[in-house]
Amino acid sequence: MTKETHSKGGYIIALLLLPYIYDTFMMEYTLSYRIVLLFIYAYFTYLGSLLCDIDMKGSYISKRFPIIYKLFGKRFKHRGFTHSLLFIGVIAFLGDMVIVSSDNNVVFTCIFSGILAGVISHIILDLITKEGVELFYPISINFSILPIKTSSKTEKNINKFLSLLVIFLIGYRFYLITL
Repeated sequence: MTKETHSKGGYIIALLLLPYIYDTFMMEYTLSYRIVLLFIYAYFTYLGSLLCDIDMKGSYISKRFPIIYKLFGKRFKHRGFTHSLLFIGVIAFLGDMVIVSSDNNVVFTCIFSGILAGVISHIILDLITKEGVELFYPISINFSILPIKTSSKTEKNINKFLSLLVIFLIGYRFYLITL
């Protein structure tokens, strides 16, 4: 999938998880601080939705973070470790360590919740591509649910559908706030 499709998928997961994140972690803060936390959550969801491609030379995320790319790109093949359940577990573990060591700081909670939501959405979207992902890395079996080619007409249609879904979910969240 392309960067655009992955970012929209990340926003969809983030919007679906938003009521839980908002009610659990943000309610005790002032409105202005909650808005800042929501932007932090959204931004890191965006980064998380692209993070899995850090192992691919020329990807948007590897160009933005070349040092991290050098750590991962040379050691792991694309759609291997960074597209696995193990990677999700590593991100969750690191996030939990940072959150606990920061005394449950809400900013770190928003950062890692966003990253985790984005990574999960990325892997789900790559599961529906022809290339698939090594979901159970280090076992090198590719899992693919649908034979969709990256940048194909079908993916472009999925991207359009995801765009509509993002708009709908944003509108729905605003609607719920006004009730």
